[in-house]
Amino acid sequence: MQFATYGDIRMGYESHMTGPTSMSESLSNSVHEHKTLRGKPIPQRAGEELDKLSFTFFFDESFCDPEIERQRLKSEHRSGVAKPFVTGDGGYDGKHFWITALSNGIQKTTPSGRIVRFEAQISLLEVPKGAGQIRGAGIANVARAIFNPLLKRG
Repeated sequence: MQFATYGDIRMGYESHMTGPTSMSESLSNSVHEHKTLRGKPIPQRAGEELDKLSFTFFFDESFCDPEIERQRLKSEHRSGVAKPFVTGDGGYDGKHFWITALSNGIQKTTPSGRIVRFEAQISLLEVPKGAGQIRGAGIANVARAIFNPLLKRG
């Protein structure tokens, strides 16, 4: 069993201690503050923000080819395609994520420079259903057209 998968990338392997060395999840709500003449502002809940996940992993030649895994991560980051994040126990809540940030540091090489071990930090941002399917017009313009009745639709 693995810790999780992001698209085709396996995070953690059953026979090795390769779960994330750190993980964070950020869930938040939008809040608008309405100013008053006297006293404190009045808060109004305005909905949810997009979920954010961050992981730090290491890749070592004892269980994978670090250079191939490094290239796969870079390729996923450049692709800009939202992929499902599935936990190792098969838990999937239907959410897809983009890699918004990727950094990696080489920790060990052979004398000839071949990577033996590297660490990667990956930041994922939730992509709501349908958001990645809008082409041409742009998400912001579509949102404006939906919520602004005065905007002419052409």
